[in-house]
This record gives sequence, C-alpha cells and structure tokens, in this order.
Amino acid sequence: MIVFEHSFPVWSIAMVIAAAVVCGIFTAWRFLQRRAFSAVLVCLYVLVLAGMTWCLLLPGIRNTYTQVRKPRFIVALDTSQSMTLSPAPNIPNRWTTAQEALIRPWLKHITSECDIEFFHFNSELSENTPISDARSLKPDGAATRLRHSLKKIADHSAGLNVAGMLLLSDGTDTGEALDDWAGVPQPFPVYTLRLEPPGGWKQDPDLRVDTVTTSRRVTLGWKSELKTKVSGQGTRGSPVTVQLFENGALKGEIPTQIPDEGGEREVTFDLEHPKMGIFNYRVFVPPLAGEINKEDNEQMVNVEVVDARNRLLYLEGVPRWEYKYLRRALLSERQISPIIFFTGSDGSPQGGTPVGNVTADMTTQQLAYFKIIMLGNIDAKELGAARAKNLVKFVEEGGSLILLGGAKGWTAGGLEETDLGKMLPVRGADVKTLEGEKPFPVKLSEAARGHPAFAGDAALWQNIPPVLSLFTGFALSPGAETLVTADTPNGTQPVVATQRFGQGKVTAILTDSLWRWQLGPEAGRARPYERFWTQMISWLLPRQEAIDGMRLEFVADRDQVFLGESIELSARFGTDDSLKPDSIEAKITLPDKREVPYRMSPQLVTLPSGKSFPGFSATFSATQPGLYNVSGSAKMKGQTYASEPFSFFVKPHSPETVPRPAKVEVLQALSTSSGGRFFESLDSMNEGLSKLQFHTSEEKLSDYKTLWREWPAVILLMSVLAISWGLRKSQNLP
Repeated sequence: MIVFEHSFPVWSIAMVIAAAVVCGIFTAWRFLQRRAFSAVLVCLYVLVLAGMTWCLLLPGIRNTYTQVRKPRFIVALDTSQSMTLSPAPNIPNRWTTAQEALIRPWLKHITSECDIEFFHFNSELSENTPISDARSLKPDGAATRLRHSLKKIADHSAGLNVAGMLLLSDGTDTGEALDDWAGVPQPFPVYTLRLEPPGGWKQDPDLRVDTVTTSRRVTLGWKSELKTKVSGQGTRGSPVTVQLFENGALKGEIPTQIPDEGGEREVTFDLEHPKMGIFNYRVFVPPLAGEINKEDNEQMVNVEVVDARNRLLYLEGVPRWEYKYLRRALLSERQISPIIFFTGSDGSPQGGTPVGNVTADMTTQQLAYFKIIMLGNIDAKELGAARAKNLVKFVEEGGSLILLGGAKGWTAGGLEETDLGKMLPVRGADVKTLEGEKPFPVKLSEAARGHPAFAGDAALWQNIPPVLSLFTGFALSPGAETLVTADTPNGTQPVVATQRFGQGKVTAILTDSLWRWQLGPEAGRARPYERFWTQMISWLLPRQEAIDGMRLEFVADRDQVFLGESIELSARFGTDDSLKPDSIEAKITLPDKREVPYRMSPQLVTLPSGKSFPGFSATFSATQPGLYNVSGSAKMKGQTYASEPFSFFVKPHSPETVPRPAKVEVLQALSTSSGGRFFESLDSMNEGLSKLQFHTSEEKLSDYKTLWREWPAVILLMSVLAISWGLRKSQNLP
C-alpha cells in the first residue's frame, strides 16, 4: 500500500506547485519564441515540477502483516559427575535415564508448539545451544551449582514468554548448605523427573556430616541453634549418634535413625552464649561397624560471641509473605542484630530468631536494649495498652518505630486506636483495603529524592515494582512527609510515610505487599527491596552508631567448599563505600596450623544474595580438608585496622562422587513451588508433557520502503534536469 508521509498540508504543496506551473508557462509564453523547441523545454519544466511534487509528498510503500510468536520451552540438563551414579549395576544410571528422556515423543510435540532452548550446567551454565548437542555431552562436572544455574536461566528469560522448563537433574547442589531454596517461587513452571527408581541403595556402611549451619556471630546472652544434616547408608538399623563438641569438650549428643537403603536427617542443637569470644564447634558422627571412609564424619565451624549495639526488635502477627522476605532481609543486614517474634497457632509469641533472655513484653527495661522496633500485622488488642504506652516513651527518647501494619494494623481496631495514634505519620477515619485487578504502579515522591532512605544512584529508583494492595483513607499528620506513592483509580495514595516525634522517628508502610519489590522483573540490578530496608534502617539508627567505624570484614562466595575447589574470599572495609584503604592483607591459617599470607586486590564484590559493594578479593585453593581461619588487616592513612574473625570448612569429598540417592525432595519442591509437576517415570513424563497446551501470541508488524529517494526516482529527476539544462545551453538561453 502506497502511503504519503509529508508533514505539510496537501493544499499548500498544491498551491506552490500550481504557482510554479503558472509562472513557468507565463514566462515561456512571454519570452520564448513560438516553436517546437520551446514546447519541449516547457514539457521538461513540467516534468521537473512533477518530480518535485512527488518528492514533496514523501511517498512510500508500507506492508502490514501478522507474525505468530511461539512460546519458549527450556530444557536444562545436569552434566555433573553425580549423574553417573546408580543404585545397582543392573539399574541404568541417572545420565542414561536423562538421555532417554530427551528422545521420547514429547519433544516432537513441544517442538511443534514452542521454540526450544537448551542449556547444560554443572558448576557453570552453558549458552543456549541446539538440543541435539545433548547426545555429545559428558557428565564430568566436578560440582553442581543448581540454584545458581536456575537463577541465571530465569535472568536470561526475564520478560520473555516461557511456557515451562524440563529440569533433568538429581537435585544435588554442592554450592548450597541447605535445600530450602527449592521452595522459592520460580518465574515459570518447572517439570522434573525421577532419574532412578525409589529405594535400592544398599551400599557399604558409611556416614557423613553434610552441613553445619549456625549464626557465625551472635550476641552475648542470646540462645542460638546449630543445625547439622547427616546422611549415609548401610546402617543395618543401628542408631546413629550425632555429637557436638565445644572447644574440644563434648557439649551434647542426639540419637537419630538413617534408613539402611540410604537417607539424611537434620539434627538441631541449642546453644547458649554466656561469654564473649570465639568458640569452635565440631560435629561428629561415630563411624559404623565396617565403615571404610571416615574422613567425612566430622565438620567444624567457629562462632564469635559479641556484644552488639544496634539491636532491632520485630514483632509480627501470624506469619505472612511480608514476614518471609523481611525476616530474610533483616538477617542479612549487617548494621543490626535482629530479634524476631511472630504469633504462633496458639496466639502466643514465638521466637523467629535466637532471642536469649528477651521476651515480647516490651517493658521499659527491655526497650532500652533496642534502637529500632518494628510492628507487623497486629491490632490494638494484641499490642495492648501497656506496650503501646512504653513504645511512645521509647520514641520520644530517641528510638525509631516502623509500622508494617496489615489489615489488622491499619483498619478498624488497629494501631491508631492505641497511644501510638498520636505519633503516627498518617491518620484516617475510614481506612479501607484497596486491591485491584492490576498492581498499582509505584514511584518516589519529590520529598524522597533527597531523603537518606533513597540516597545513592537515582537511576536505580526509576523503575520500582508495583504493589498489590493499599490501605487508603489516610491523611498526613502535621509535619509528616510521604516518601513513596502509588497511582490508583482513586488518585495518588501514600505507600511509605515518615515523621519525627520527640527525639525519635516513625515510619508507616501502608501496604502489605512491599515484598513484591523483591520479585518484580522491574527490580533487575536495582534490588529496591534490599536497598530500601538497608537505607531506611541506616536512617533510623542514631547517626553515631550508623557509622560503623573502621571495621574489616571477610565473606566467601559459597557456603560449602570441597577439597580441590577454589573459594573466593572478599573483604569490605567499614560501612561507608567512600572509605578506600591503601591495602588489605589476609592471613589464612590452615588446618595444620601453617599460615599463608595473601595480598588482596581491589574489586567489585557481589554476594550470593546479589548485593554488590566495592571491596577486595583473593582466590584460595584448598589442598587439605579441615577448618581454615582467616584474619587480616587494612592500612589507611598510616593506621592499621584488624579484621573480624572468619572461618570456613573444607570437606574431604564432594557429593558428586559419593554414592547416595538422588535428592528427590528438592526436585519435588521445585515443581510444587513453580506450578510444574514431578514425574515418577519416563512414561508419565512423556504423557504429561505431550498433553501440555500452549498459547501462541500474534504480533502485527510492518515494513516500509520509501519511493521518493530510491535511485530510479533520483536518476530520473536528475536526468530531466540535466536534459533541460543542456538544451537551454545549446540554444544559448539563460
């Protein structure tokens, strides 16, 4: 179809061309002789004007067509060494079953409906390759980073129409100490397959200490938990005793049972910390009769007991989504030491973290122990008059209060009806819960652009994920300011409001879906949820304590290290990124007590959580199993600052080569949390995937080609002009 894209009105172009034609004809009639040659010149002139008219109209050809876009379907194949394991010689190993899965008829059905993307992974994730390459792959990876690979696939597919993913793996992840990550929602359905028949693992007697997890730094007087996961097989029904040693002395024993065919059990020890210092904890399981490999029967960890200053108390109602993500953020926030309570099934407060001798009573004496108090989804009755009165005094004397609210906290009978009402940054007589069919877009207010809670790179706050719900009907209190707003059909509504009261500060969160900031695709590298809470807490803390002095801390890039693997040690100096030490040197004490010095180089450090900061890094390769201790020093302006203690344990054997059952529970959790399905056999997988229904999308596209500046049109116009000019010159005409 021919279209004209001129911007001037047609009538104005017509008038100009008509005037040029009239002027030319009049000039020819007035000055040219009456002969055939003059008629030729007039015709050429008219042709030039016609060409100019064609160009002025800017003609082009536009063709519109509809393109059908297929959804994507991802296939991810584990190529680590554990895929070669099998319960018995007569049973196909996991790799053989996975390869068999890739040649079943389901692939033909899905290929006809979807665009297939194929990835293979072990310690690293491959690029997208043709699925036919799977036949030439070998299961030779020395480690598996399953969680890391799934995250990279999700990042690669962000914003695309992904119908689902088939994950062919045994569920082993050598980079994660625990398997709870598998229950986190995925951006698309994940389909998993049992790669070996249930049972059948009857091997030589063997016990292993797989993981030991506990808080590496705890507050003096607190209680904490040390969780260890032990596994093995060939127990012949004998009980397994898990022993815990503290600084070489037996601290406690807990008996458990492990099935003869193989399995794992989690055991929890309660720890008390009455003294400050560094304490070594060793978990040991006595070998079974006839056990040959005894090198992996123990694991050690160091715990530092300190007297923390910046303490935060978080009291939540019945746990909800906000509690899940906020608890994780608070525990990873190094500015504070959080103590968390939530309401249990019987209505009484339960400890969500180690609480020591602290209760949820919020007496005046207890509140003096904290700098920040957070209240979740509780109402006036649950809070009680005494606690509300104590909180008012707490804020007046310089404490900070965060009100997360929720349906119970903000509606009738909520926190506004207590003594807290007089210091809230918002007040409302008719508060309602607003939930729309679509999320509500969120943006910063003008006041927030200069507020410490949103300081830093302004570009990172340009695209904030929306929220799903709001509590409306509030008006700002005198002296309060809105930091975050949401656009709703009823107009702009506040989401985050703050104000100072007495010597302290109060912040109100008027949504119970702020946790969406953690998941939205808009978050990207900005990570607004973590940034918001880090900077908000920093602002709420008294300034002299928010600046954490000159402190050097070490972190590692992984939770588990196996013999022969490398670990990247990273260091950060202080909490202010503008602090730039002259150098940082590390000293690693090996299990045999030898010391190895390392000079660390400046580098942008990225934690497993995704947070990044300017720091220093060094790569260390473990050559012997056991406990490694790291110490270091930073030099700045002639001063030397010692590091916080840090340790990591190197295991003698990787799970990749130790005979053990596949982690079916991890695969089941991935499928359940993502809305996918766990298949018990190849036949059920083939049947299930072959019945999947997919929805294609149509997209209207168009292509455009100009007609006025194409070479035939230009050559024709220039030729007419050249002929006209040549004829005029041949007759000596001006």
